[in-house]
Amino acid sequence: MHIELVPFSPEYLPLFFRWRQQESTRRHNPLDALDLAALHARLTAEPTAPAPDVPGCRWFVRVDGAVVGSVSHKNVNTTMGYAEIAYGFCETVHGRGVGTAAVRQMVDRVFAETTLRRLVAYVHDTNVASCRLLERLGFTREGLLREHFVIQGEPANEVAYGLLRREWPAPKSKNPHP
Repeated sequence: MHIELVPFSPEYLPLFFRWRQQESTRRHNPLDALDLAALHARLTAEPTAPAPDVPGCRWFVRVDGAVVGSVSHKNVNTTMGYAEIAYGFCETVHGRGVGTAAVRQMVDRVFAETTLRRLVAYVHDTNVASCRLLERLGFTREGLLREHFVIQGEPANEVAYGLLRREWPAPKSKNPHP
């Protein structure tokens, strides 16, 4: 399985719109109600490469040629050196390791291309699969934020996860030099 992170392309818009409508997505995420035009405006405004002066960025996840999700870092605080990560995938790839591999690639890129020292993630406390994904990657469960988000009109508890740059292994070189 070949997994790669690619920048937004307008042809991905209908896919992204559908993923936001999935039951698993709506059940666990505080989503704004956006039509296709508003979603297109948001996606085209998001940067696709991390940099010190960029407030975050999003990549789409392509698996064997098919776009199946997205990963992002956002809410960047350059003064404190942290950002929040987020991700979402088409239900057809859930449980296949795609999310773990894609988030790993994103974390590699963020730590390689920015000076951020910390990444955080907020996960609905009933989203066991997402909690496991983060824990597999070395994120530490740091606490429970009671009624932190409102999901489908109801207050929802979120688990806070954190990862420090010094805890993240450097990416393995594909062409090691002696």
